[in-house]
Amino acid sequence: MLSLLSVPVSLLEEGFYIDLNWLGKIVRAIIEGVGAVGLGVIVFTLILKLITTPFDVYQRVKMRKQSLIMRDMKDDLDKLQKQYANDKQTYSIKMMELQKKNGYSMFGACLPMIISFVILIVAISAFQSFSQYANLNMYEQMAHAYNEAVLVYTPEGVDYRLSSEDENAPVITWEWKDGEAHEEDGVLYTVYLDGSIRRMRVVSADESKCIYYEYNLDENTLNKTYFIDTDRLYTHQQDASVKAAIDEMLKAEGATLDSVCLAYIRDLGAQAAAEWFRTENDPSFLWIRNVWYPDVSYAHPIQDYAEFSKAFTNKIIRADGTQASIGDIFKQGDYDAMTSHLSEEKGQANGYFILIVVTIGLMVLQQFIMMKSQKEANQYQTVDGQGARTQKVMMIMLPLIYAITGLMWTAAFSIYIAMSSIIGILVTLTSNFFIDRSFRKKEEKELIAKYQRRIPTAAADKNDKKKK
Repeated sequence: MLSLLSVPVSLLEEGFYIDLNWLGKIVRAIIEGVGAVGLGVIVFTLILKLITTPFDVYQRVKMRKQSLIMRDMKDDLDKLQKQYANDKQTYSIKMMELQKKNGYSMFGACLPMIISFVILIVAISAFQSFSQYANLNMYEQMAHAYNEAVLVYTPEGVDYRLSSEDENAPVITWEWKDGEAHEEDGVLYTVYLDGSIRRMRVVSADESKCIYYEYNLDENTLNKTYFIDTDRLYTHQQDASVKAAIDEMLKAEGATLDSVCLAYIRDLGAQAAAEWFRTENDPSFLWIRNVWYPDVSYAHPIQDYAEFSKAFTNKIIRADGTQASIGDIFKQGDYDAMTSHLSEEKGQANGYFILIVVTIGLMVLQQFIMMKSQKEANQYQTVDGQGARTQKVMMIMLPLIYAITGLMWTAAFSIYIAMSSIIGILVTLTSNFFIDRSFRKKEEKELIAKYQRRIPTAAADKNDKKKK
């Protein structure tokens, strides 16, 4: 019963998503609440740092105090290093005895550091999940825009059933005969037998609606199949520009009316998807075109299918609640059709490594400031100065590790690391300033008290001499 002048056209799947836990939903609320993605990431970082800053401040204050205590022990530690230069074990024992005597505790800053680290790991995990969620949602919205553009040409019919357990479901009330159409509100409903299967065809009486759909009446689940009526789209087309466009496409070698009509309808969907990406969606930040991909020149705002299919490691949930891989949802043909008008974005550099370089610089600066703050503690941690050398290695290794991950992880994560480093630098400098000033005042008071004790003693000695 299918018309000879029809070709099937498929819609793209919608409603899929990555499930977020409660913390991921908080991250989503913060970033989406701000509106602009880049600014949202910054606000998220500030809120997270606001939570962890008390622990960071306590840790840095404790470490700085310990370092200043170590500085006061400098002369004694120098003697120990010379005395036990060839005996690391004895040096460590003597150093710990001296530290205990002067109130130094190397474990004083460990607990707040562990608490802060755990909070960061959990939050970063939620942030990475949201990154995949937001990136996938972008493509889901593009699929929705694509489908809406195609569905403009379909009838707005009622999905009648022969019978239904759902009392609210519309049921056929008219008497039907095989292949006989029933018209209702400008829509033609035809029940026909395909072998032993009863099918419903829904066609608009409006000639401009060139797509109709069918579904199996004997199935409980409603699965629509869409068809392009090539006769309506081309032969009886009233819009001269549409007919001219199809005529031009028919000039291509190997082109047929079916293939050209299908390509024309798909192109309308692709135009809508591209329009949504460029106007309704804005995943950019400064020079970065898409923050859900790395700030590198070899990544693109819209990836090719090979890269796209590897971008999602979290479980994807379909609209019906089942799990699927991204390859199940988007076959290459569907993805290429949806993004066919985004060829510029597929070849455009997503970034220029600027954020990665800036972030590495900030991390090195942060490590340098922390190393200077703990200079004495690192210098005397071991008899041979190995602690100081380890700190220098860490100053190189941490930015290097980030550099490797920054080339693979999202630019949004790089924004987070950059902001986190800036806040860390400010917290360290501020805490060092106030702690150093407090220690100087304490030293001044001790010095004044010391001389005040000496002056009365000197005066008393002088009076004793006069009496004699």
